[in-house]
Amino acid sequence: MEEIIHFLQGEMEVPGVISWFHLFMLIPIIGLTFAISFLFKNSSEKVYKRIIFIFWVILIVLEIFKQIIKAFHYGSPSYWEYSVRDFPFSICSMIYYFVPIILFVNKEKHPKIVDAAIGYMCLISLTMGIIVCIYTDMVMSRLIFINVQSLIHHGTQVILGVYIYVWNRNNITIKTVYRTLIAFAITAVIAIIINVSFYPHFINMFFINPTRITNLPIGNIVQEKAGYPVYLILFLILIALVTFLTYFVETSINKLIIKKKQ
Repeated sequence: MEEIIHFLQGEMEVPGVISWFHLFMLIPIIGLTFAISFLFKNSSEKVYKRIIFIFWVILIVLEIFKQIIKAFHYGSPSYWEYSVRDFPFSICSMIYYFVPIILFVNKEKHPKIVDAAIGYMCLISLTMGIIVCIYTDMVMSRLIFINVQSLIHHGTQVILGVYIYVWNRNNITIKTVYRTLIAFAITAVIAIIINVSFYPHFINMFFINPTRITNLPIGNIVQEKAGYPVYLILFLILIALVTFLTYFVETSINKLIIKKKQ
């Protein structure tokens, strides 16, 4: 078992943006995004949930392997040491928690909760997935498996984000944006509590740890010069603006498509 894990810890040169590895992973992501959203845009709810479930299970399995690989240290002797900073509770990891809400929560009994989960996936998760898929320097490392897992993960955010919006396109309104931002605020508070709870260890979930300067580009300068409260406010405002912008882009494209069909 240890040899298998060690094999999965194989290394490569850190892939750069627009490297062969980046393009090799990006092409199927783009292809699947358009194919699934076009072929299954009017599918039954059963098919819609089945597609989402398949992607979610794949992500969970890959995340488990990722956690094992990061916790295992090969050597003489080999040993296990888990770092809580690797626990999946980043903005991009919210796909693990909000997809089950879409799949298993009764939308007739809890429409606002399901709507918030849908919004999180097709507004925040989608946008963050696109950013990381374009600017891969944020997640690339020397570990081959981690690089593959990371692009599959963020690529799935794009695939499911677009598909969830397309399938729900007639039900997503400005209220969805507000509910999404409330959901984000709740997860952000949880992230801050986790970050503070493990002080002095530096855990920077959501990039909003009040005890250290963030490692987020530009954000670290803002926090260092203006202080944490200003950084946090600007960070939350940025998330809100991006969420509204994504909503207006998606709805504008949808309206344009409808207009062309008429």
